[in-house]
Amino acid sequence: MMDEKKIIKEIKSGGGSKNFRILYDYYFDTLFHFIYRYVKSYDTAKEIAHDAFVKLWLHRHSLDETRSVRAYLFTICRNQLIKEFRRQIRNPLLRNYIDFTESLSVESKISCDFDTYVNAINDAAEHLSPRQREIFFLNRREGLPVQEIAERLSISEQVVRNQLSAATKKVKSVLMTMMSD
Repeated sequence: MMDEKKIIKEIKSGGGSKNFRILYDYYFDTLFHFIYRYVKSYDTAKEIAHDAFVKLWLHRHSLDETRSVRAYLFTICRNQLIKEFRRQIRNPLLRNYIDFTESLSVESKISCDFDTYVNAINDAAEHLSPRQREIFFLNRREGLPVQEIAERLSISEQVVRNQLSAATKKVKSVLMTMMSD
């Protein structure tokens, strides 16, 4: 068992890096798994957990030895998760990921985190024609509506709809094949 109070006192008094490493090694995995459970992205979970320790280090002189470091770190992570969710809500690719994972049957036992999904979408998009890929990513990544894509590419809205429909069917078919392998 680790003596948090002693470690915090030593970090505050300048004997920081060794003791900080003890805290990092002790709490990182727990924080990472807590965050990953919500964001389903290895990279994002790792980044948020690292940021929590950076904030702990930056505010080490104001730490209170009578308070739990664990609670402090989890509070930082919770706040970072809220910020991340607010950022992700505006991400059109996340909406597509949610739709995709909801369409998976329970029997298929396919596990798909967000990073895997994004990589699979990029791989599946390689099967599209260059124009379909461009339209698909303008719609799915940038969240542009059909009308704006048509204006940007100087083509009719119907052509955009047709290309988007064909691209979506191809990507979904390739994606389902990739995920079930």
